[in-house]
Order: sequence, then structure tokens, then C-alpha cells
Amino acid sequence: MTSHSAQVSQSRPFYAHHAQAYDLLVTDPVEPWVEAVHEQLVVAGSPTAAVLDAGCGTGRHAAALSAMGHRVDLADAAMDLLRQAVARCPEAHAFHVDLCAMDIGSVYQAVTCRGVLNDIIEDADRDAALRSLASALRPQGLLLLDVREVHGSRERANGTPRRRTVQLQPDAQLDFTSTVTWNSGLLHVHEQYALNAAAQQAPQVTAYDFVMRPWSQEELIHRLSAAGFQDIVIRPGVGRTTPDRLFVIAVR
Repeated sequence: MTSHSAQVSQSRPFYAHHAQAYDLLVTDPVEPWVEAVHEQLVVAGSPTAAVLDAGCGTGRHAAALSAMGHRVDLADAAMDLLRQAVARCPEAHAFHVDLCAMDIGSVYQAVTCRGVLNDIIEDADRDAALRSLASALRPQGLLLLDVREVHGSRERANGTPRRRTVQLQPDAQLDFTSTVTWNSGLLHVHEQYALNAAAQQAPQVTAYDFVMRPWSQEELIHRLSAAGFQDIVIRPGVGRTTPDRLFVIAVR
């Protein structure tokens, strides 16, 4: 696990110490994305495809794709999230991997990857990640991505704290605050977690800072082409509550 994104996946409390709150905090519906992916697979002649969910998180989207008849395997650098995905998708093969150095083999008709590529900051790592995703695809296989779009992301990064409170157990709740600013082409994210439990006299507070790098359409076309992809289609994001995402389809 050597890339920056993999290190963040292992250290960010959202993916590790507070991974049990992930599904409570990330509540975008899975159906629009899964239906869009399924539609692309049907058009490609693979209505029941072998799919790798690269950066699967807790496996919500993988489980929904499986329910539509696809055989979905799991890959993630965050072990705590991957455990939840395995529990949700017990028949799937699971890979604890750095997506920038993934070596699974060209066995899939499709690879899906939602959000993860935003955490990859360096040019070399971005190219390595796209080559890794290509290496998991059979010839003419589909890559389906969800990424942050640079202009919409910059507009939303206004420094306004966004707060959520979720109930973890009858006697414990987590207060989560995220503040995002923009500097030199990067999203700078400050997160604070305050765990309030009946057995504690004071909240257990954790803070974490990291950066993300959104994507332009021009960069997507350039890097995907360099990684061997063709027939690249870029559309507005699917199933997101904010207009700062892109849905990308490419053929190996």
C-alpha cells in the first residue's frame, strides 16, 4: 500500500476508526448508478457480466449489481470497509489492494470505480491507477467511473462546515463535520468526528485533514486514452445529490 490514496484509505477515520458510520453518512441512493451501469452492460451485450467493483466501500453498489444478475467481486484499500462489503456480498471474491498497483488479471467484462480516483493526487499515480483498472478488463471490457468534476467541485468548496449527526447505538452518536476549501487545484478537506457515548464524560474527538484532486473532461480523455481506453463518453454524474460529478464510460 504505497500510493497516497491507499494510505488515506487506511488512515482516514471515515474509512477506519469510524467505518461503522459510513453507510449512515453516505446515503445517496444506489439505484440510479446501478441502473446506469446495468444499461451500459446490456448495450454492450453483457446483461449478466463479471464485474470488479474497484473501491467498493461497504459493498452497497456491488450488492445491488449482484441482485441484477451480475457476478461482482470486491477491491478496496480500506480493510474495515472491505470487511463490511464481504459480509454484504459473501459470494464475492475480495481483494485488499492498492488500486494504483492492482494485479488481479484480465478476467472482468466491466470494472466500476466510484469516487476513488479523486483521492489520487499525483499524475504518475493517476496513470498507474488507470493502467491497473485496464489490466483487470478483458478486451472490449467496460470501465465505468464516477469522479468529481473540477469546476463544480471548486464552486462547492466554499469553506462552509457541513454537519451530520448519526445514531450508532442506542447510547452512542457520532457528530461529523466536513469543511472543504479550494487551493491550487486541490480540494482541502478538514473532517472532525465527535463520538458521544453514555459511558464517556466527554466526547471523543478526532480530526483529519486530506486533499482531493477533481478531474476535468480534458484530463480524463487524455489519461484514459494513454491507458489504452477508447470510445470515451463523459456524462453528468448519476445518482448524486450535487452537480459536481461525472459519469464516465470507456472501452478497453
